[in-house]
This record gives sequence, C-alpha cells and structure tokens, in this order.
Amino acid sequence: MATNLATSRGRSSNTSNADERFNIFDDEIAVKADGSETDGAYAVVTITTASGGGPPLHAHPGSETFFVVSGEFEFTRRDATGISTVRAVPGDVVHAPGGTPHRFENVSATPSTLLIVFEPAALDFLREAGTAFTPGAEPNMETMLALTTMYRLETFYAGEGARPEPPRDGATSAQARALAWRFTHANDELIELVGRATPEQWRALCADTGWTVAVQAHHIADNHAHLAGMIRQIAEGQPPEPIPMEMIDAANAHHAEVFANVTQAKTVSLLRRNGAFAAEIYRALTDEQLARAAVTLIGAPPSTAAGLINYLAIGEIQRHGQAIRAALA
Repeated sequence: MATNLATSRGRSSNTSNADERFNIFDDEIAVKADGSETDGAYAVVTITTASGGGPPLHAHPGSETFFVVSGEFEFTRRDATGISTVRAVPGDVVHAPGGTPHRFENVSATPSTLLIVFEPAALDFLREAGTAFTPGAEPNMETMLALTTMYRLETFYAGEGARPEPPRDGATSAQARALAWRFTHANDELIELVGRATPEQWRALCADTGWTVAVQAHHIADNHAHLAGMIRQIAEGQPPEPIPMEMIDAANAHHAEVFANVTQAKTVSLLRRNGAFAAEIYRALTDEQLARAAVTLIGAPPSTAAGLINYLAIGEIQRHGQAIRAALA
C-alpha cells in the first residue's frame, strides 16, 4: 500500500473541552491548532462523525494527514493507477497527497473520531461550512459548491471511488446538480462581465478569435442552446451525426458576420435565456445519461455527455470569457 495510501501505527491523542468547537450538520469539529499558532504551516482539528458519515470524493491543493482516534474508518483514493482503499483503526495514520481525489467514511456502528492535520485554508473552509450548515440544516448543494469553488476544492459525485449522494432540489443526481451549478456560475460571471462593458469596450477585439467582445459574447450565448440540445441527444441515446471541423469554422464565420452589430442588451438577454434553458437540461440528466458517449466531431474520439458539459458548455465560457476579460482591460 506504500504507493497508494500510506498507513502507520501510532498513539491516540487527548482532546480538550476548552477548544474551539463547531458543527457541520451533525459532525463535530474541535480545533486543536490553527494557522496563527503554527506560523501558517498547518492546522489541526478533530472531527467526530456519525456511523456512515464522511465527505464525498474530493481534491484540494494541500495534503492531509489523518490519525484515527476512535472507531474504524475506510479511506479511498483515486489516481492514475486506479482506486486504493484502506481500513484504519485507532492508532493508524493515513496520508492523502495534495491534488489527489480522496474521501473517508466512518464504517463503525457508532460515532467515531479522526484527528486531521492540513493547511490552514482547509480550517477556514470548515468554519464557513459550519456557519452555513448547522445541526438540523437542510443540505444545499449550491451553497456547498460556492464554498468549494472559493477554497479551490473539487468534488467528484460520479465515477470509480465516488460516493453517490441522494438527489435533492429536483436534480436527478448530485453530479448533474454540480455540473448545472458550475455552468450557471460561469454564465452569471460572464453576464456580469459583459453587462458593465462601455460602448468602446463592446467593440474591442478578443485575442483568441479576432472577434469583437460583442460577437464573442453573443457566440457563447447562442452556443448555449445548440450545445445543450446536442448533449441531450447524446444523453438520450440519439446522438447527431458527427460533423467536420470545417463546418464549425464556416458556421462561426457566418455568425460573426451576421451579428457584427449585435447590441449589448440583446446579448445579455440571450445569455440569461439560453443559460437558463441549458442549465435545466443539464440538471435533469441521470448519471447513466451523463456517462453516455458519442463522436461529435469527425476524427475526434468519443466524448461523454458529462465531458461535453465540462469541456464545451462550461469550458467555452471560461476560455472565451478570459479573452473577453483581457479585451475589456
């Protein structure tokens, strides 16, 4: 197991009733040391979680080291070599490297405790989560995703090693909700960005395409509906015929010509309307549908519906949006 999750034996630590304590839902966190006490090097907490409790598969820049104080936990890690799992009991130490998807689950029949050493930013995240999700609070995926985005955490709701969560708020799956939220979040940022452009900035050129900000923003808005329709076809098992790249280039050139003088108000309105339409489609997809794949471009490998939402629907907003931001600056 040395190449995956490293495990060693150690001694249990004592806890203090004088520590800072807070809850995230029913889990109790006790702060042993924060960044101010360690010159910003690390923070230490204990977390007591109920039977079956634990976070979804996630990744973050900093590493984490877990010491099992009580009970039994199963740790899961996903990397290029596949899935690694290890059971840990009191005295065991488990290390999760930064950037590697991992999770833990209390597999005991009673509440059990871990001592965790991690970067101070992780403690800031836990504190904010504790404020948002007090005991008895209703889970809110959108709030949690906003927090994870702020603290550079990535959560995986599907795929090998993931822990499926029950659907809520009308979404078909946690993965679908996360994708729809990320899409909506990126689109809202773009709306805010282009909505405050001056008339001169609206005509500025984007370095990645040579289009004006007006054409580029309208292209993204127009694409929302087309991409969502294509992705829904793939998800439903009725993919469209793959097309050559030349056809896409011709369509883009035609769009740039037709909408050369599009107004700011019409573009913002289209971003809102088509963005809401696309998000509704993505939110309703099941995990099975998100995993369906098809070839969309002649000569390219198959892409899953989830991959297309990530790379095209969300990725195009981010890539073209970055060029728009540079042009406005």
